[in-house]
Amino acid sequence: MSAFETSVSEVGDGVVNLRGYSLGDVMTSLSYTEGAFLSIFGRLPATGERVILDAVLNSLLDHGFVASTVSAARFIASGNPQLVPAVAGGLLACGSNTVSPQHSFEVLDQAEELRVAHGLTCAEAAEQIVDRYLSAGRRMPGFGHPTHKKSDFRADLLFAVARERGIAGPGVEQFTELHRAFTARTGKRLPINIDGAMAAVAKDLGWSAEQVVALAMISVLPGLIGHVIEELHNGKPLRHITDGTYTGEPIRSLPGRNGGGKR
Repeated sequence: MSAFETSVSEVGDGVVNLRGYSLGDVMTSLSYTEGAFLSIFGRLPATGERVILDAVLNSLLDHGFVASTVSAARFIASGNPQLVPAVAGGLLACGSNTVSPQHSFEVLDQAEELRVAHGLTCAEAAEQIVDRYLSAGRRMPGFGHPTHKKSDFRADLLFAVARERGIAGPGVEQFTELHRAFTARTGKRLPINIDGAMAAVAKDLGWSAEQVVALAMISVLPGLIGHVIEELHNGKPLRHITDGTYTGEPIRSLPGRNGGGKR
C-alpha cells in the first residue's frame, strides 16, 4: 500500500500525466486559466466556465493597502527580505474578513437547505437567513466594502458575465434576494462585494467552496508578488507602526520589591 494515492498527477521519466493529459500538451495547447482549472477541478472547463474563470482570476489581482494581505506581505518583506516568506505571509492574512468567499458560500448552502427542506422560494429563504444572522448579532458575509461604498464594480461585472453566458441561476438569485432582505431589514445600503459574487456564481457552476477559495487565492497572488518585489527593492527595512496607541498600565514598581519602575 502506497503512503499516498492521487488522481491529480503521475510523473515519469520525461512525462507528466496531469489529470489524464500530457503536461506537454497542456503547455502548448491550453491557456494558464485552463491549466489551473484542470489541476483544481480534474477536468477541462466548459466555454462559459473559462470566461467566468478569466473574470474571477482577474478580479482580485490587487487590493492595494485596503486589504491586510498586502500590508502583511510588505511588513514581512521589510523584516525578512525574501520573496517566498513574504508572499506566504500575505496569503495567511486571507480569511473571512478579506479575499475568501467561503463564508458567503456557506450562507448559500444554508439557504439551499431551507429551500429544499421547506419548499421555500429564494426570497423566503433569504428572509429567514437574514433574520438568523441579525438575531445572533452576526455580520452577513458578502456585503459591503471599505472603499467601494455604493457598488462593488467587480461583483457587478462578474454577475453581468454570468448572465450573458447563461450561467446565472439560483446562486445569483439567492444572493440577490439575501441582499434585498438585508437592505430592507437594516436600511443599510451595502453593495454585494466580490466575495459574495464569487460564491454565488460558483454555486451556479457547481463548484465547491474549497475550489472557489482556491481560485481566489490564485487571483490574489500576482498582486501580492508585485507588492513584495517592490518592497524588496524600494521599501524601508524593518517597517514599524508609528501611530499605535498604548492603553495599558503605566510603568510601576514590581510588588514587594524596591526600585524599578523608573525606565
